[in-house]
Amino acid sequence: MSANKPVESDYGDGSSTDREHTGSLEKRASSESAEGGEPDTSFGEPLRVSVSRGTSRFQSIQRTYSKPLSLEQEESMVEGKGSAFDLTTWLTGRQQQQGPPFTTRVGLVFSELSVYGDSVADKHIATLATPVWKALKWVRHGFGVRGLFGKKDEQRRLLNKMSGVVEDGEMLLVLGRPGSGCSTLLRVLGNQRKSYRRIEGDVSYGGLTPAEIARSYRGQVAYNAEEDQHHPTLTVRQTLEFAIQCKMPSRRMLKDREGYRRELMDTLLDMYGLANCADTIVGNAFIRGCSGGERRRVTIAEQTAAGAAVDIYDGATKGLDSSSALDYVRSLRVTTDVLRKSTVVSIYQASEDIYALFDKVMVIDEGRQLYFGPAAQAVAYFEALGVQKPARQTTADFLSSVTQLDERRLVLGVAGKAPQTAADFERAWLASAQSRDVRAGVDAFRAQLAEDNRGHEIRAFVDSTKMGGGSSRLRRRSPYTSTMAFQSAQLFRREAAIMWGNRAALAFKLCYQLVFAAIVGALFNQLPETSSGAFLRSGVLFFALLFNSLTAQSEIPAACSGRLVSYKQKALAMYHPGLLAPVQTVLDLPYMVVSITLFSVILYFAAGLERSAGHFFAFVLFLLAACLCLTALFRLIGNASPSLDVAHTASGVILLLSIITNGYLVPPAQMGWQLRWFYWALNSLHYGYNTLMSLEFRNLRLACTGASLVPSGAGFDDVAHQVCTLQGARPGAATVLGRDYLLAGYGIDVGDMWWEFVVVLAYFVVFVAAMALCMEFLEFGNTGYTTLVHKRHKPAVEPYDASGDDDHYVRSFAAPSDAQLLAGTTFTWRDFTYTVPVKGGHRQLLNDVAGFVRPGQMTALMGASGAGKTTLLDALSQRKTIGALDGEVLMDGAPLARSFRRATGYAEQLDVHAPLATVRELLRFSARLRQPAAVPDAAKDAYVERVLRLLDMAPIADCLVGDPDAGAGISLEQRKRLTIGVELVARPKMLFLDEPTSGLAADAAQRIVRILRRLASAERQTIL
Repeated sequence: MSANKPVESDYGDGSSTDREHTGSLEKRASSESAEGGEPDTSFGEPLRVSVSRGTSRFQSIQRTYSKPLSLEQEESMVEGKGSAFDLTTWLTGRQQQQGPPFTTRVGLVFSELSVYGDSVADKHIATLATPVWKALKWVRHGFGVRGLFGKKDEQRRLLNKMSGVVEDGEMLLVLGRPGSGCSTLLRVLGNQRKSYRRIEGDVSYGGLTPAEIARSYRGQVAYNAEEDQHHPTLTVRQTLEFAIQCKMPSRRMLKDREGYRRELMDTLLDMYGLANCADTIVGNAFIRGCSGGERRRVTIAEQTAAGAAVDIYDGATKGLDSSSALDYVRSLRVTTDVLRKSTVVSIYQASEDIYALFDKVMVIDEGRQLYFGPAAQAVAYFEALGVQKPARQTTADFLSSVTQLDERRLVLGVAGKAPQTAADFERAWLASAQSRDVRAGVDAFRAQLAEDNRGHEIRAFVDSTKMGGGSSRLRRRSPYTSTMAFQSAQLFRREAAIMWGNRAALAFKLCYQLVFAAIVGALFNQLPETSSGAFLRSGVLFFALLFNSLTAQSEIPAACSGRLVSYKQKALAMYHPGLLAPVQTVLDLPYMVVSITLFSVILYFAAGLERSAGHFFAFVLFLLAACLCLTALFRLIGNASPSLDVAHTASGVILLLSIITNGYLVPPAQMGWQLRWFYWALNSLHYGYNTLMSLEFRNLRLACTGASLVPSGAGFDDVAHQVCTLQGARPGAATVLGRDYLLAGYGIDVGDMWWEFVVVLAYFVVFVAAMALCMEFLEFGNTGYTTLVHKRHKPAVEPYDASGDDDHYVRSFAAPSDAQLLAGTTFTWRDFTYTVPVKGGHRQLLNDVAGFVRPGQMTALMGASGAGKTTLLDALSQRKTIGALDGEVLMDGAPLARSFRRATGYAEQLDVHAPLATVRELLRFSARLRQPAAVPDAAKDAYVERVLRLLDMAPIADCLVGDPDAGAGISLEQRKRLTIGVELVARPKMLFLDEPTSGLAADAAQRIVRILRRLASAERQTIL
């Protein structure tokens, strides 16, 4: 189909005119009509994205919902009075001014771009002695003064002097092996610069600098990370609805905003094949929802709704099958053509159909530029250098592996002359005519931008889309389309939907609180108003406050997990992240009022506290204020901490200090000066505790009984000659005033009750404001590159026996012998069904599935995204926890034993590992727990070393696994190999693998498959 042919651009001109862009779109549409429409299948699977259908839907939105232009505006489109009328120019100008209302031409150009990150030297895992060592080192270097004048920290170069141009309406494919610098390049082009030490060179977005884009036009440049980040409990429709509402153009551009919203929603659902799952929750690694392919299409639909003019997609097709990947890139082609975007994409294992959709391609390796130019000319360029493309290899795989000496083929007669390393290819590129054409194209495009005054055009367009931007100077400088009041309303709806989607957890939390209230109320049942009940009353009040404080600590994981979504939507200029703080606080009120009231009803009356309506409702009010204050404090800690571990550590220390200095365990008079400053200045908990104590004891009279009166015993019955031992007692008095008891024992003046309540509210306001500032200005993680962190003292490892024929079994493809077939495991299933409960009934996900896997053989499970591949693997491996499984599943002809799961391994699609362990530690942990107890630990460790060598992970065996979002640890590709290794070291009889090559380059994927082939053939494993 001609629509799949790349559109070449002339580097001599340096830019494409509006006529060329219009013609490109017209040629695609006309070619589809001439050929009778687009193909509806790929690799036997149906395609869900139609270029022609998407184009027509966008044009329908333009015609229907854009406000008509005035006569003066239409006349202004015709340049020069008295000149000949140009229909193409007039139509192009009308497209630009009238619609679609969320698009403008920008273009992307970069030259001599170099990026520097942290040095990889001396990165070691921190231990308990690390802070002490760093402090001594800091003192040794003159308390940091010497570092101001000494040598700077070492930096490593991530990218080296790259240049290129992506005009509006063009798509650029960035190719390179994992670790070559693709993600770094895309992050910098997406204006995600904060995590890098230094950036040199120039990047321009339609004449605007990166600083201008970040300050006032952030939403015009959108970067999409390799991992999908969404709120898992929102449905697909709710996710897209929020993006559309936040980026809704002003009424000056739309005549029917509600109609525009409905039509754009239907267009996105239809164009990206999401109509069937529109009301399904998005889900994530731990919550069942959309499939991986559907979740990926939700990501691009959300970014399309955001209306950016420059779209950057990193690892665009990770986790997608071939047809879904083609659907994904076709959808990018639609938005690029129709909305005249500049689109940059990095893809691993791109098929020929996908490659043909791109206009330009860029090849990089080791942070060096090897090629930039028309996609159709890339193969010819490298063949001219002496590297030949094999007949059956895809173009993308060939371009990614030109520096791999053991995989590439050389043209006859050029042996020894072809470039060997990435540096050699870079030198050849800089000396080539194509490189000179790129530099000339960069200069010509810059000149065209200056001539068009495109920067002014972008500013005028963005200003026209903003709500209330006509007279407010602040609104004109803001990167956000909508006002803060409108954003708050949309955030309120979204957070309410998230809370409703998490209603099961809220119900459990409420039941948990009520049960504890009943238990404690029973323990302190009907406390007496005597001296013996004084300390018990203070204990009940302390528990009420402490229990709700510990409950509020559960906000920390939610605050840390949700901020990646907030970072993404902040970069798309959807809303001010700081508005989340007051919105979440307001939404907390109804639930907290209900839970605190029910909690208080049980505990208050069971314990026999002051029985009056005023006292009870004041108790609820004071406890609610303290709970809100502590919830805000823990959310603040979560948003101000770089990681969840740091947040838990900080919150634990702060909570411990708050409990110790609360006044209940250690009275204020007995506190040392080391704790008293925290008691007065930082401990909001003690002010809440003081209000509860003042409320309960202000009108209480405590009768002194029994041993509380001294002297006591026979003959001592005259109170006038006795003294109560309770603090605050007066000689000769049989009762003690509660307010006197508080003042003498705790230093609490009941007259300060309402003043201390105001202090609690002040702390609450401060915490919410600080939380809003952290959300607005702080960003953690998302570095775009990973740094290996080594173990300082490596464990002793037995030398590996090199005679283990690694090279042989990696390349072994021999069929299993008869003896192996007899000794292996045969796995069969027949009439296999799986039904899950859904709203309103049940849904059958698997319907009479049958099959078998022979020992020593690999069986591939094929199907489109959402077809049920993962569901079938989960069900066959007996890892489903909900729903009903029916049918016959046999292992070696017998029903599955209870030990079936122990005898099998399952490498899941998502790579979830303990971040604080090393690679070797994780493998040893798995081997020692999962291999039979009769196998010696030395043999288990030896097999771990064999697997490390087999998976080519020996160099990183003592490196921290880490977290990819934090920038420390092994890479995503290495994590995939670790996932497989964790299962291999258990030596399972049968191995299930869900997309084991997802996110890997072609050569790495091939190596994984070769390893699995060897395991099936040589070790008689059954692999599905």
